[in-house]
Parts: sequence; C-alpha cells; structure tokens
Amino acid sequence: MAARSEAQRLTRAFDDVLRPHDLTINQFSMLARLILAGATPISQLAAALGIDRTTMTRNVTRSEKRGLVEAVPGKDGRERLIEITAAGRALADAAFPAWDLAQQNALRASAG
Repeated sequence: MAARSEAQRLTRAFDDVLRPHDLTINQFSMLARLILAGATPISQLAAALGIDRTTMTRNVTRSEKRGLVEAVPGKDGRERLIEITAAGRALADAAFPAWDLAQQNALRASAG
C-alpha cells in the first residue's frame, strides 16, 4: 500500500507541473518516447511505458485529436505506427523544463 501511495503522489506531482501545458505525465511520457524511438507500434509503445494497450489506445486517440501524434502505416499493411507530429514535439519541448523540475523534486524527496 505504501508503494501504491507513493506512486500516486509522484503522478500527482508530475501532473501538477505539466498541467499548464495541458499534459499528464502519461501523455508527456508517450511524446518523449516517440521523440526518442521514432514511429512505434501501439503495443510496443504501451509495453515501453508499462501501461496496458487499452489505456495506450485512449491516450493515442486523445493525442491524435489534439494533433500531437498521428497513425501511419507500417511496413505490413496490418501494422499501425504511432508517430509524433511537429506540434507534439513542440509541446514536449515546451513542457520539458516543467518535467525536469518535477524530476529534480522527486529525486530530492527520495534522497531526503
């Protein structure tokens, strides 16, 4: 229970600093992962972020509606890759200092 409580506290702390950018930590993490890895199948993206595919699909759908990501065909016609857009990259870049602040605060709290 203590671990779950700490995870919720950390999520709230990151969400609070990302709120002015209209992002949650899950959305920011998805954008950051796409910047680092490039176009990625939704199942691999979910696995890399440690969330279930249903939640990932919901996050992708919301982000597509905002123009932050787009689905592009993969090599195989059945495969759908998720790719960050220029708007998504710009938003992630703008939100990075807020994420970094939350990260530094979390590290200080865990060391203290």
